[in-house]
Amino acid sequence: MANVIPYAFRGELLTGTHNFASGGDSFKLALYTSNPYNTSSTVYNATNEVSSSGTGYTTTGNTLTGNAVAYSTAVASCDFADTEWTSATLTAAFGAIYNDDQGDKLCVVLDFDGSKTATNGTFKITFPSVSTPADAIISMA
Repeated sequence: MANVIPYAFRGELLTGTHNFASGGDSFKLALYTSNPYNTSSTVYNATNEVSSSGTGYTTTGNTLTGNAVAYSTAVASCDFADTEWTSATLTAAFGAIYNDDQGDKLCVVLDFDGSKTATNGTFKITFPSVSTPADAIISMA
């Protein structure tokens, strides 16, 4: 399975629901053991979310920081600073970015291409650089 961009997110972009710029909306990244989402999904869902019991993970995920928007002639993109869970013992196969300020509206579901594990260590999500818009976590051409 590949990353999923919900159908509703596309319309929400055109109606101004999401503000990805620095100082704009607050976005979160939640982790999942298996994917509870599809293209018809519209909001954050706790089904299959990584357990918060003794794992170093907090339900609803991390607040993302470092929002950045970049655009060129052909591509517009947004990115975030890397995020991590320290002293974590967890396994995640998917992540979901959602807008915490706009009713938990779902933006994108990330497929980690298999389960990734941390055992009493750091579980880190490294976002690609916004300076290469085609590689950014969310981009439109």
